[in-house]
Amino acid sequence: MKKILLISIISVFLFSCSSNNEEATSDSSGSDKLPPLKIEVPAELQGNKSAEEIITTGEEMINKFSNTLEDIIKDNKNLFGKKQEDLSFMEQIQVGKIAVQIAASMAQFAPKFISLQSKIENFKKGDISKEETKAIEEVGKAFEQRMDEVNKKYEDLGK
Repeated sequence: MKKILLISIISVFLFSCSSNNEEATSDSSGSDKLPPLKIEVPAELQGNKSAEEIITTGEEMINKFSNTLEDIIKDNKNLFGKKQEDLSFMEQIQVGKIAVQIAASMAQFAPKFISLQSKIENFKKGDISKEETKAIEEVGKAFEQRMDEVNKKYEDLGK
């Protein structure tokens, strides 16, 4: 449960960013990362530029997030399964380093995230079109699917 909580906390920060790490932003083919997630544009949304942009941006963010998350997991396996109070001083520094890397990388992807976040806020208010609503729902489903895949892949970590 703590592993899922830690991944969820990291997820909140990473969803809005990509990594400065070249490996994290590169195509995951040929590596042991999950394959790139492809969100198909439903037929009824094809040709709607706004809906297609939401899906394309969401797909890009999910894939970069997934790659970054997998890099963090792989580089910090020693931290999983430990309680905060059981972390050594060096491990606490390692956690701080992760937070700094995440914060530094947020600036790179911020404009796209802000645009998508604005549409999500409008979605919550009911101020967007049916098509944009459908596109946001597609991205949400894809994000949940990818997080399920990441959780399944690393479910034994820290046990």
